[in-house]
Amino acid sequence: MSVRLRPYTPADSEPYLALYEAAFPASERKEFSFMTEGPLSPSYDLLVIETDTESVAGLVILVSHAQFTLLDYLAVSPSLRGQGIGHAVLPQIRAFCIATHPGAHLLLEIETPMPDCENNAQRLRRKAFYLSAGLCETGVHARIYGTDMELLTYPEDAPFVTFAAYAALLSATFPDGMTPQTPGEAVQ
Repeated sequence: MSVRLRPYTPADSEPYLALYEAAFPASERKEFSFMTEGPLSPSYDLLVIETDTESVAGLVILVSHAQFTLLDYLAVSPSLRGQGIGHAVLPQIRAFCIATHPGAHLLLEIETPMPDCENNAQRLRRKAFYLSAGLCETGVHARIYGTDMELLTYPEDAPFVTFAAYAALLSATFPDGMTPQTPGEAVQ
Protein backbone atom coordinates (compact mmCIF):
# COMPACT_ATOMS: atom_id res chain seq x y z
CA MET A 1 0.00 0.00 0.00
CA SER A 2 1.35 3.40 -0.98
CA VAL A 3 1.29 5.97 1.85
CA ARG A 4 1.76 9.68 1.20
CA LEU A 5 1.80 12.79 3.34
CA ARG A 6 0.38 16.03 1.97
CA PRO A 7 -0.86 19.39 3.30
CA TYR A 8 -4.40 19.62 4.62
CA THR A 9 -6.86 21.54 2.42
CA PRO A 10 -10.38 22.77 3.22
CA ALA A 11 -11.71 19.99 0.95
CA ASP A 12 -10.41 17.51 3.56
CA SER A 13 -12.36 19.18 6.35
CA GLU A 14 -15.23 16.72 6.91
CA PRO A 15 -13.27 13.43 7.13
CA TYR A 16 -10.29 15.15 8.84
CA LEU A 17 -12.44 16.65 11.59
CA ALA A 18 -14.39 13.41 12.02
CA LEU A 19 -11.15 11.47 12.54
CA TYR A 20 -9.72 14.16 14.84
CA GLU A 21 -12.81 14.06 17.04
CA ALA A 22 -13.02 10.25 17.03
CA ALA A 23 -9.33 9.63 17.72
CA PHE A 24 -8.73 12.07 20.58
CA PRO A 25 -10.77 12.70 23.73
CA ALA A 26 -12.34 16.16 23.98
CA SER A 27 -10.01 16.95 26.89
CA GLU A 28 -6.98 16.47 24.61
CA ARG A 29 -8.25 18.37 21.57
CA LYS A 30 -7.66 22.00 20.73
CA GLU A 31 -10.32 23.98 18.91
CA PHE A 32 -9.72 23.31 15.24
CA SER A 33 -10.03 27.01 14.40
CA PHE A 34 -7.21 27.75 16.87
CA MET A 35 -4.85 25.68 14.70
CA THR A 36 -6.15 26.92 11.33
CA GLU A 37 -7.19 30.54 11.89
CA GLY A 38 -6.02 31.66 15.32
CA PRO A 39 -3.12 33.98 16.07
CA LEU A 40 -0.79 31.01 16.59
CA SER A 41 -1.94 29.12 13.48
CA PRO A 42 1.36 29.83 11.63
CA SER A 43 2.99 27.54 14.21
CA TYR A 44 0.82 24.61 13.08
CA ASP A 45 1.21 22.29 10.11
CA LEU A 46 -1.86 20.18 9.37
CA LEU A 47 -1.10 17.23 7.13
CA VAL A 48 -3.15 14.46 5.58
CA ILE A 49 -2.09 10.83 5.28
CA GLU A 50 -3.46 9.38 2.07
CA THR A 51 -3.27 5.96 0.45
CA ASP A 52 -4.15 4.66 -2.99
CA THR A 53 -7.70 4.04 -1.81
CA GLU A 54 -8.29 6.72 0.85
CA SER A 55 -7.84 10.46 0.36
CA VAL A 56 -7.90 10.97 4.16
CA ALA A 57 -6.49 7.80 5.68
CA GLY A 58 -5.07 9.67 8.64
CA LEU A 59 -3.99 12.98 10.05
CA VAL A 60 -0.84 14.59 11.36
CA ILE A 61 -0.72 17.86 13.26
CA LEU A 62 2.66 19.41 13.99
CA VAL A 63 3.47 22.48 16.04
CA SER A 64 6.78 24.29 15.70
CA HIS A 65 8.63 26.88 17.73
CA ALA A 66 12.27 27.87 17.60
CA GLN A 67 14.30 24.72 16.90
CA PHE A 68 11.62 22.16 17.76
CA THR A 69 8.67 20.55 16.03
CA LEU A 70 6.25 18.59 18.16
CA LEU A 71 4.25 15.77 16.60
CA ASP A 72 1.12 16.86 18.44
CA TYR A 73 -1.40 14.50 16.84
CA LEU A 74 -1.09 11.39 14.70
CA ALA A 75 -4.12 9.25 13.88
CA VAL A 76 -4.91 6.61 11.30
CA SER A 77 -8.47 5.77 10.31
CA PRO A 78 -9.67 2.85 12.47
CA SER A 79 -10.40 0.69 9.41
CA LEU A 80 -6.78 1.03 8.27
CA ARG A 81 -4.94 0.50 11.55
CA GLY A 82 -2.48 -2.38 11.76
CA GLN A 83 -1.53 -2.10 8.08
CA GLY A 84 1.81 -0.34 8.55
CA ILE A 85 0.60 3.17 7.75
CA GLY A 86 2.02 4.66 10.94
CA HIS A 87 5.45 3.14 10.36
CA ALA A 88 5.38 4.27 6.71
CA VAL A 89 4.42 7.86 7.49
CA LEU A 90 6.83 8.61 10.36
CA PRO A 91 9.88 9.00 8.08
CA GLN A 92 7.77 11.23 5.84
CA ILE A 93 6.88 13.38 8.83
CA ARG A 94 10.56 13.70 9.66
CA ALA A 95 11.38 14.59 6.03
CA PHE A 96 8.61 17.20 6.03
CA CYS A 97 10.02 18.75 9.21
CA ILE A 98 13.53 18.88 7.79
CA ALA A 99 12.25 20.49 4.56
CA THR A 100 9.93 23.05 6.14
CA HIS A 101 11.70 23.79 9.42
CA PRO A 102 15.44 23.46 8.67
CA GLY A 103 17.43 22.70 11.79
CA ALA A 104 14.35 21.81 13.84
CA HIS A 105 14.36 18.70 16.02
CA LEU A 106 11.27 16.49 15.93
CA LEU A 107 9.82 15.22 19.20
CA LEU A 108 6.63 13.71 20.48
CA GLU A 109 5.04 13.05 23.81
CA ILE A 110 3.43 9.85 25.04
CA GLU A 111 1.76 8.96 28.30
CA THR A 112 4.36 7.42 30.57
CA PRO A 113 3.70 3.70 31.08
CA MET A 114 2.85 3.04 34.74
CA PRO A 115 1.84 -0.37 36.07
CA ASP A 116 -0.95 1.04 38.25
CA CYS A 117 -2.70 3.15 35.59
CA GLU A 118 -5.92 2.04 33.93
CA ASN A 119 -4.62 2.25 30.34
CA ASN A 120 -1.10 0.95 30.90
CA ALA A 121 -1.41 -1.72 28.19
CA GLN A 122 -2.29 0.99 25.64
CA ARG A 123 0.61 3.15 26.87
CA LEU A 124 3.03 0.24 26.49
CA ARG A 125 1.76 -0.54 22.97
CA ARG A 126 2.08 3.10 21.93
CA LYS A 127 5.62 3.34 23.26
CA ALA A 128 6.61 0.04 21.62
CA PHE A 129 5.18 1.28 18.31
CA TYR A 130 7.29 4.45 18.32
CA LEU A 131 10.43 2.66 19.49
CA SER A 132 10.00 0.03 16.75
CA ALA A 133 9.70 2.89 14.24
CA GLY A 134 13.16 4.17 15.15
CA LEU A 135 12.43 6.75 17.82
CA CYS A 136 14.17 6.65 21.17
CA GLU A 137 13.67 7.76 24.75
CA THR A 138 15.04 11.18 25.68
CA GLY A 139 14.89 10.86 29.45
CA VAL A 140 12.74 14.03 29.51
CA HIS A 141 9.48 13.71 31.42
CA ALA A 142 6.71 16.22 32.05
CA ARG A 143 3.29 16.46 33.64
CA ILE A 144 0.60 17.95 31.40
CA TYR A 145 -3.11 18.15 32.19
CA GLY A 146 -2.43 15.99 35.24
CA THR A 147 -0.85 13.20 33.17
CA ASP A 148 2.77 12.10 33.29
CA MET A 149 4.30 12.18 29.82
CA GLU A 150 7.65 11.28 28.35
CA LEU A 151 9.29 12.67 25.25
CA LEU A 152 10.52 10.53 22.39
CA THR A 153 12.54 11.58 19.35
CA TYR A 154 14.89 10.26 16.72
CA PRO A 155 18.38 9.39 18.04
CA GLU A 156 20.06 12.26 16.19
CA ASP A 157 17.67 14.76 17.83
CA ALA A 158 17.87 13.32 21.36
CA PRO A 159 20.86 15.41 22.56
CA PHE A 160 18.88 18.61 21.89
CA VAL A 161 15.66 17.72 23.69
CA THR A 162 15.43 19.31 27.13
CA PHE A 163 12.59 20.04 29.50
CA ALA A 164 13.26 23.79 29.13
CA ALA A 165 13.04 23.65 25.31
CA TYR A 166 9.84 21.60 25.50
CA ALA A 167 8.30 23.99 28.02
CA ALA A 168 9.19 26.96 25.80
CA LEU A 169 7.53 25.29 22.79
CA LEU A 170 4.31 24.62 24.71
CA SER A 171 4.22 28.05 26.32
CA ALA A 172 4.70 29.80 22.96
CA THR A 173 2.29 27.76 20.84
CA PHE A 174 -0.51 26.30 22.94
CA PRO A 175 -3.70 28.00 24.13
CA ASP A 176 -3.23 30.03 27.28
CA GLY A 177 0.56 29.62 27.19
CA MET A 178 0.50 26.14 28.71
CA THR A 179 3.48 25.33 30.88
CA PRO A 180 4.27 21.71 31.75
CA GLN A 181 5.48 20.67 35.17
CA THR A 182 8.07 18.13 36.06
CA PRO A 183 6.49 14.85 37.26
CA GLY A 184 5.69 15.05 40.95
CA GLU A 185 5.72 18.86 40.94
CA ALA A 186 2.81 20.39 42.84
CA VAL A 187 0.16 22.10 40.72
CA GLN A 188 0.44 25.88 41.05
